[in-house]
Amino acid sequence: MERFIEGVVMETSGKLAKVRASIHSECEQCGVCPGTNAVIFDVIDEVGVKRGQRVLIENKQTNRILAAFIVYMLPLLAVGCGISLGYYLSLRFTISAVLLMILGALVFGLPVMYLLKCLDRSLQAEKPIIIRIIK
Repeated sequence: MERFIEGVVMETSGKLAKVRASIHSECEQCGVCPGTNAVIFDVIDEVGVKRGQRVLIENKQTNRILAAFIVYMLPLLAVGCGISLGYYLSLRFTISAVLLMILGALVFGLPVMYLLKCLDRSLQAEKPIIIRIIK
């Protein structure tokens, strides 16, 4: 799903621009004052904007439920699987259960946390795009 946001260009540098967009209903039509909920976006400038111009920004929305599941539940599931596997291996090989459960949690949990960190970096690289200048 795509969402369109109106904003005012604060500054430009090459193909990037900083745009201030207010997200509360009182300032949504005006855009002059920052208000309490104003956000400054780093956006890709494809139309050649100048400071002070009002623009329309295309901001792609991600599935928030899926993102929440990935961020919160996936590490818990991975650590839980590591603990379970450690407990099972401790019964099978008669080694300390606590030690193998901790090792299992680390072996399964750390790669998932690294994967989430890499995923976060790649999602931050996707910047919104200026579609057009509003007259």
